[in-house]
Amino acid sequence: MDELRMFKQFLSAAEHVWTQIAASPRGKSVYTVNGVDYTPLPEKYNTKRKISRIFRRYWGKQLTEAMIRNLNLRQLKGKLCVPYGVIPPFPTTVQSVQVKASRPNQRVVSAILVGKEKKVRVDYRLIKTGNASSFTIMKRSGRQFDPRYRPPAAAKPEPLMHPKAKAKPNAKRKGKNKLLRTP
Repeated sequence: MDELRMFKQFLSAAEHVWTQIAASPRGKSVYTVNGVDYTPLPEKYNTKRKISRIFRRYWGKQLTEAMIRNLNLRQLKGKLCVPYGVIPPFPTTVQSVQVKASRPNQRVVSAILVGKEKKVRVDYRLIKTGNASSFTIMKRSGRQFDPRYRPPAAAKPEPLMHPKAKAKPNAKRKGKNKLLRTP
């Protein structure tokens, strides 16, 4: 199997895994907490550790943690639950793949994702660690626009300044800093 076809299948499976877990408990009992309906996950996804193992087949540690956090899991009546409701259609099907950069244990891949009349271009950094035969996705572009991969709210980047806007002058004193002499 050539490398592009392998990347296409790998990325398609990686993009579908979050939706697969979020949509798995349909038709089960619903618990309401603070106006939000929750439904328990099936046995194969009933712990964060099990979910993490599934995500780690494809994604690196930071992206796995972000994806688990964005599932909005909650422990109710001894069961791990997800919010109940319609999951918006995300572009998850890989239409085409292009390798942009290649190193012995690393690839930068650009993919066109399609889904529900949307078309998105996403760049991935894939890394192969040690003697492992498969790649792991370490970085993904467009994270801030996709609710599955959003970083935590505390780590929001500073707002970008317009290029023509003047930067505030530094409040530090210019010139040499004089050292105080000890007596």
